[in-house]
Amino acid sequence: MRKRWLMIGIGLVGAQSPRAFSLKECIQYALTHSPTVQNAYLDYLSARQKIAEVRSAGLLQLNGNGSFRYFIEIPTSLVPGEFFGAPRGTFIPVQFGVPYNLEFSISGTQLIFDGTYFVGLQAARSVKEITYRSYQRSRTDAIAAVTKAYYTALVAQERLRLLSQNIQQIELLVGQTRRLYETGFAEKLDYQRLEVSLNNLRTEQSRVAEQVALAYLALKLQMGIPLEMPIVLSDTLIAPEKLPFLPDTIVEVRFDPSRRWEYQILLQQRRALELNLRRYQVSYLPTLAAVGSIATQAQRREFDFFNPRRQWFPIAFVGLQLQVPLFDGLRRSSQISQARIELQKNANDLFQLKQALTLEAETARRQLLNSLRALNIQQRNLALAEEVLQTTRRKQELGVGSTVELLQAQTSYEQAQTNYATALLEVYLAYVDWQKATGTLSEE
Repeated sequence: MRKRWLMIGIGLVGAQSPRAFSLKECIQYALTHSPTVQNAYLDYLSARQKIAEVRSAGLLQLNGNGSFRYFIEIPTSLVPGEFFGAPRGTFIPVQFGVPYNLEFSISGTQLIFDGTYFVGLQAARSVKEITYRSYQRSRTDAIAAVTKAYYTALVAQERLRLLSQNIQQIELLVGQTRRLYETGFAEKLDYQRLEVSLNNLRTEQSRVAEQVALAYLALKLQMGIPLEMPIVLSDTLIAPEKLPFLPDTIVEVRFDPSRRWEYQILLQQRRALELNLRRYQVSYLPTLAAVGSIATQAQRREFDFFNPRRQWFPIAFVGLQLQVPLFDGLRRSSQISQARIELQKNANDLFQLKQALTLEAETARRQLLNSLRALNIQQRNLALAEEVLQTTRRKQELGVGSTVELLQAQTSYEQAQTNYATALLEVYLAYVDWQKATGTLSEE
């Protein structure tokens, strides 16, 4: 029975063998296949390419051009008449040129100085750092989500295993009571009470089996693995006394917000805002660029440009181009004021985030300590309930106990198991939250 429910829980399909995953393997798979992590990494790669795009604006820019013109009517120019012996003040219309013109050229520019270019390059690097930190944050979120889902599945699976054991014990007890009833040594009511208890346990088994199946699906979703792919968990739950996060190791320490990626992202955003302000300030400076062009041109009365005996005429120049901003209607002044306001808002956001992260870390620490205390209590309750159940069974075997007393002890033991499993899960989840809140969560 237990095997059948576990197979349903892990989603076993046909003859396909399930793949075993440890927690570390689940985390590594998620960091490689999770769509959220992948998209964050693609944003980082895109930001790196943005730096190359901005840098290219300061490198040599070359353009090739070709131009063909056929003048249906050759342009007319007015020449002073005295050049041809006409009276002064008169003009004679003259057509210069030929109808066919063809020109090929290569022109280039090289930026020499532009303050906004150098600041823009720094800003692009700052954006890259922001996307890198966002990528690391997505990795941390994925690790936390996968770890919680893995622990949830393990605890649900353990709960299902304990239920299966209880059902086996009740089935044996039902069989024994039935034989006693058939021989007249037990009442029918005792047998019926045990049957009711057994049916309730089987119903609970069905419910927990569904929880196991959903826990596996949730884990697959966080990992980025196909939901129809069957998997099993190779790790087991650690005994409470061997947990690496005992109360004496969770001390109150001075919280460092810089360990959190959220805080680092906001710090890097401040750097980007400072560069944005600097970009507006240096836009008052002039820009200087070198320009040049080389071309060859042919003019023909007929379309015979490719006649090797006809001449082509070269054109070439080099020079400098200076642009000095004089007045822009106070547009830059308004932009500088807005940039300063954004910096003030960022300072407020940093203060608020530091307060929130500090509170989150302290809340997670206290929650973990409370969860550990509750686990210790539930562990003692489970040991007591088991001892009571064993004593009640011995009394039943000796004929001095009642079925009602045994059922009460069995019910208390089952409830203690449920409470213990719940407390154990809360400890694992609280530990993950504490690691994430303090910035110590890693893939190891």
